[in-house]
Amino acid sequence: MPHFLLAAAGVWLMAAPAVLGYGDPAATSDRIAGPALAAIGFLAGFQITRGLRWLNLGTGAWLVVAPWLLGFPAAATVNSVVIGVAALVLAPWGKPDQRRYGGGWVALWRPGATSADDLPARDG
Repeated sequence: MPHFLLAAAGVWLMAAPAVLGYGDPAATSDRIAGPALAAIGFLAGFQITRGLRWLNLGTGAWLVVAPWLLGFPAAATVNSVVIGVAALVLAPWGKPDQRRYGGGWVALWRPGATSADDLPARDG
């Protein structure tokens, strides 16, 4: 659930420059970070792609430091920092899926090897 909230925050970032009325460079930053946050958040919401959640730490860090590096107006600064901190807090939530899907690469050359019982044991 927290990753879908980050996806919604990414959509908000894309709309924020028009809604809050600020321009470049803050608008450009939000229009780049917004789709990244949304896409990664959406994909990390599913068990099998949960490992992608760590990519939103970079997006969140950028959103926190960008206002001072690029000189954002006040509204853009507050918006960027709040969403950046939320991304830094919510991104690590959840564990990757430990189940195996589709038999892995072995399924390509061993027909019928689609369950974990049919696959060779992994070390470690």
